[in-house]
Amino acid sequence: MPTTNLTGWTLAFSDDFLGSSLSYPSWFKYGGTLWDGSHVIVAAGLLELQSYQDPNFNNTWKSGGVSTIQGYGSNSTYGKYLARQRVDPGYGISAIALLWPSDNSWPPEIDFYEDGGGSVFDNGVRDSTSATFHFNSYNNQTTQYLRNVNFTQWHTMGVEWTPGKLVYTIDDQIWGTVQSNDVPNISMGLALQTQAGTASSNWNPIPNNSTPSMVTMQIDWVVIYAWNPQQTSSVNFGDTVHRNNAIILYFIFLVATHRTKVV
Repeated sequence: MPTTNLTGWTLAFSDDFLGSSLSYPSWFKYGGTLWDGSHVIVAAGLLELQSYQDPNFNNTWKSGGVSTIQGYGSNSTYGKYLARQRVDPGYGISAIALLWPSDNSWPPEIDFYEDGGGSVFDNGVRDSTSATFHFNSYNNQTTQYLRNVNFTQWHTMGVEWTPGKLVYTIDDQIWGTVQSNDVPNISMGLALQTQAGTASSNWNPIPNNSTPSMVTMQIDWVVIYAWNPQQTSSVNFGDTVHRNNAIILYFIFLVATHRTKVV
């Protein structure tokens, strides 16, 4: 886990999950219809977000999700966010790392790792991901896709958020960028979640007979840097990912869509 400042970035928050529970009051566990706090586990140096049919809820699918809390170094306007993570395969179980407004005034939303568990290009095998920037009152979206990467293995997913720009990274390599006046300039925090599809969902499919009885997203560590505009960013744009197995597609969606994402 990174432990020092970088050029252009000041270390503001980190967690390597070495205890037996989440560090309070830095983190908040999701609740509600799709999630329950009992599906958030900290053990063996890992944060686990577990999705399974919970006998305490009539065997309905419940998942785990967490978000940072404003006021403890994690929420800010602009920053560099990194999460070392992996996800079990599982049809109908999404896994997401995102930035969410501190005051819950959605949109905007910045999804820098998003696997729908069977939506768009994948079938739950975790061989692709997307990054979606949601903006303005119409929920317009800019989405980019990264394919043919095994996300059941460990990767460090990240986003660098500065005025007018988003830079998406995997293992310290750039794989996508957004440059727009719509990039937000409000306080946002980090959220990590899994989510089982439901009959009312218009985004990810419902788990089926192929879905394992438990699907887990594991996070080894999280690091958040504050942006230091007095210095030059540590990212060298010459380091952009060049690989035959990575295909980046760009889409602009001008039609508002609905997605359940409650923090």
